[in-house]
Amino acid sequence: MNLERVPLLRGLEQQEIELVRSVVKERIYPKGTTIFVEGQETDGLYIVTSGLIKVFKLYKDGREKTLAILREGDIIGEVTISGSTIRSATVGAIEHTNILVISKTDLHELLRQIPGLSIRVIETLSHRLRQTNRQVEELTFLNARSRVICNLITLAKECGQTDKNGIKITLRLTHADLANLVGVTRETVTKVLSELQNSNLIQINNRQIRVLDIQKLYDEVT
Repeated sequence: MNLERVPLLRGLEQQEIELVRSVVKERIYPKGTTIFVEGQETDGLYIVTSGLIKVFKLYKDGREKTLAILREGDIIGEVTISGSTIRSATVGAIEHTNILVISKTDLHELLRQIPGLSIRVIETLSHRLRQTNRQVEELTFLNARSRVICNLITLAKECGQTDKNGIKITLRLTHADLANLVGVTRETVTKVLSELQNSNLIQINNRQIRVLDIQKLYDEVT
C-alpha cells in the first residue's frame, strides 16, 4: 500500500505517513458493487486509491440523481469529520475499485496529531463545496443544453488528458450516466452530444469523449 501516492497524504512527514498506515484498512469493491447506502451508519472516511465510483440519490419513484463521480484521490464520508453518524447518499463502484478506510475514532485522532492532514482535508472539503455551489448555479440559471455542456467542460478540466487533438475525458460514461449526473433525460444528452459532434466541438469513440475546442465549447453556454 503506497500511501505516499495518495493525494490527501502528500506532503506529510514519513513518521506521519506511518501513523496513518498503522490504522488504515484496505477494501476492494468489484465493478457494480454497492459500497454503502443512504441511511446506513457511518463507519469512517473512505479514500479512493484506484477505480471509479458514483455518489447518488435514489428516489421512491425509481429516479436516480448522480451527485458526483469520484476517482483516485477523492474521499467519501466527509460527514464523519463533522460528527454525523448517517450516510447521506448511496455509493457504488463503476469500475473495480480499491478504497482505504479510516475509522471515525482513528480519523479524529489523526486529525488531532497531524495538523497537515487537517489542512488537506479542509482543502478537499472546500473543493467539494465549490462543486456543489456550481451545480446549484447551473440548475438555477442554465437550460438543459447548457448544463450538459458545462458538465463536459468540468469533466475535461478535472478528468482530461490534453494532447495535440484536444482534451480526452478519461472517464467512459454512458449517455445514461451523463444524464444522471447533469439531471436531464438521456434523450437530451444524446441530442446535445450529437449536435456538438456535428459541429466538430467534440468527438466520441467507444463511449470516450474528446473535447476538440474547449474555448468554443464555453461559447456554446447560454
